[in-house]
Amino acid sequence: MLSVSFYQQNIRQLVGALLPFTMMGSLCAQDINEPFSYPTGLLDAPATLATPVGDSARIGKPIVVLESTKLADLAELTGATRLSEGRDVFRRDTLCLTGTEHGKPVIAWFIATDSEYVTEAQLEWVNDRHVPEYCRRLPPERLPIQLGKVGLGMTQSEVQELLGPASSQDDNGWHYWFSQRFLRNDRGLQELELNWLAVRFDDQGLVSQAFISQVTNL
Repeated sequence: MLSVSFYQQNIRQLVGALLPFTMMGSLCAQDINEPFSYPTGLLDAPATLATPVGDSARIGKPIVVLESTKLADLAELTGATRLSEGRDVFRRDTLCLTGTEHGKPVIAWFIATDSEYVTEAQLEWVNDRHVPEYCRRLPPERLPIQLGKVGLGMTQSEVQELLGPASSQDDNGWHYWFSQRFLRNDRGLQELELNWLAVRFDDQGLVSQAFISQVTNL
């Protein structure tokens, strides 16, 4: 069994590329110009799962698999514009998608951090904020958008029935499902895979935000 210190050290090392974006962003902004900042509880959640529940997303029928689907291929499929920021391990390439679910506008970001492959995805209601013009509007056949098995508007009991008990939760309404497993790559070397699915419930107990993220390293 891994010690707590070893466990925390590896987590923080492997998610170093996420740290600049790991703080609660303001939900009161009038414009949505970039992916939202991650909650700090992301790094505090214990790994209680042996199998990831947030390793893929759906846009209608097409499936986006973290660390397997190239962001360029997703851009070609959807016609979305790719944007880039940062350099080296802090580089992020993103694309933005929007559409209407349950009569309400949604926005989704697919992100490749220091990789050509999608490593993260975010989903939330737009509410009264402005969606940037470069955010590609999806046709009905590319909806709904789901992260793992989770979609916006689900109740807490529905999410728990699909995913089981959360690994952790914080005071800001975020619930985390966090898995850790050791894998063998094509060269026979051991890799550590870390996967998060996080859901935020609003005051009515419905999913209003969600994200998935995966990091694999030697």
